[in-house]
Amino acid sequence: IAFLIGLGTVFIFWYGGTEAINGTLTIGALVAFNAYMAMLVMPMRFLGFFVSGYQLSMAAGDRVFGIMDTRPEIEEKPNAVALPKLKGFVRFDNVSFRYGNGKPILRNVSLEAKPGETVALLGPTGSGKSTIIRLIPRFYDATSGKITVDSYDVRDVTLRSLREQIGIVSQETFLFTMSIKENIAYGKPKATKEEIIEVAKTARAHGFISTLPKGYDTSVGERGATLSGGQQQRISIARALLSNPKILILDDSTSSVDVETEYEIQQALQALLKNRT
Repeated sequence: IAFLIGLGTVFIFWYGGTEAINGTLTIGALVAFNAYMAMLVMPMRFLGFFVSGYQLSMAAGDRVFGIMDTRPEIEEKPNAVALPKLKGFVRFDNVSFRYGNGKPILRNVSLEAKPGETVALLGPTGSGKSTIIRLIPRFYDATSGKITVDSYDVRDVTLRSLREQIGIVSQETFLFTMSIKENIAYGKPKATKEEIIEVAKTARAHGFISTLPKGYDTSVGERGATLSGGQQQRISIARALLSNPKILILDDSTSSVDVETEYEIQQALQALLKNRT
């Protein structure tokens, strides 16, 4: 459209100038016509912006509706029940799992963690440790076998009642573009400031937060870009602790902290893990 507008202006001056020289058009008429042409420029530009914006909006809308229309891989049963307050007993019975049509990641795994018991999974990279962790809150469903919490099959309970009683701190920390306070309270929006500070102290995050100019109101930036890896991890731990979960899952959660900080977090977690699985 900008090209056409420019081409039209050139044509007006060429043709109008020729006619003015020949005496068939006055200079005043040429100037007036050019002014009217200029008045049409902005509406034409807005029309171009509208067409371009409409096309972008349609493309974005197709992607959004495509996501909304996608059926979730994990669905609740129509008769799923709400899980009561957990004691923390986790059991795997001959569980096997594979991603899609790939090779089996887990084969006939059986294990149990009693209420208040701490269980460590050790193994090389790719051995399935993280997969086991993701099966408990039903981020994936086992290919075969059975997973229960307090004797309830995880496939028979509502996802919300299951996941709200499980705290997870993974090695890949994700923080939202919010303040530190809002990130910690993300799973419990009605938490008081005192509760937020308490879990931050337990996660050894209160110290560095207090040194920031805005304290707990400091924005962490996109994906926590304004914080170090260790600081992000401690905020993630505080967020998991705030919901007071009966089952606490730590997936290499101290991988991004130095030795001294790791020791402090481990000391805090030892006290915190009492009466938790």
